[in-house]
This record gives sequence, structure tokens and C-alpha cells, in this order.
Amino acid sequence: MLKVIKYPNTILRKTAKPIVDFNDTLAKIATDMAEVMFADKGVGLAGPQVGIQQKIILAGNRKNHDYQAYINPKITFSSKSTEIGEEGCLSLPKIFGLVTRAKKIRVKYQDLTGKVHKEKFKGFPAIILQHEIDHLNGVLFIDRATEITQGQDILDQLKEKK
Repeated sequence: MLKVIKYPNTILRKTAKPIVDFNDTLAKIATDMAEVMFADKGVGLAGPQVGIQQKIILAGNRKNHDYQAYINPKITFSSKSTEIGEEGCLSLPKIFGLVTRAKKIRVKYQDLTGKVHKEKFKGFPAIILQHEIDHLNGVLFIDRATEITQGQDILDQLKEKK
């Protein structure tokens, strides 16, 4: 059973590898990741967060447990207009911070069969994808946060453990 890896585990700082095999194993990984994401009440999850050093992320709807897998996702466009919002992360429980993100993005990705898609996102889905794609590059929301709004004491303790 997969479980969420918590900061300051160094796996969260590594760059994930591209996925080349689109098979039943990949589909099973996505299903297992979705179970973990929904069990932990998340709306997004990246491979490295569950110890999978591959470029797979999920974005999901907690209400109906519906999710989309994005394989080898790449942001191909980010709007100049941005918004600041409070973010949290399953790998950094009880810590929240203000992060500036592009309002609109375009993402090129593959689905679980390997088919290439190009899609535009705005609002909350755009924020989720930017956050999760950061994970694939070893970047955490605390690296981008202009202010930690909750859990600064917890974060300080975790940083001391590093």
C-alpha cells in the first residue's frame, strides 16, 4: 500500500523520471495513488509524494472520487496575470502558505494509454496542476510561499531535522 511521504524526506527534492511504459502497471499505480489521495483528503498528488520517482500526477474531486491522471505533464504556457492563494500539501501536514501562481496555464501531457493531450486550465485546477508539476521537479510550495500562514513552528522543527 502506498503512503504519503512527509517533508523533509529527500525523495521530495528529486526530479522525477519520464514515463515510457504505458501498461497495466501504470494504470494500477494511478488507481493506488487515487486511493491514497482521497484517503488523505487531497485534491492532487504527485508520484514522488508516494515514493514513485516518475512523472505522474493526479488531480481529483473529493466529492465524487473522480480523478484525472497526467503523465509526463509539462506547462507550455503560463499567463502573466497571477493570483495569490493559500496552499497546503499532503507531504507537509498542518502547514499552509501564500503562493503566487499563474491564473491560466496550458499543459501538454499524456493519458494512461500514452495519448498526447494539450489542455487549458484556469482557476483552482490550474493551481493544483502547477503545485503537482512542481513536485515532479523537487519544488515544494514552501519554496514559493511569500508567507507561511499556519504551521510555521512545525515547519521550523522539520527544517531542523534535515
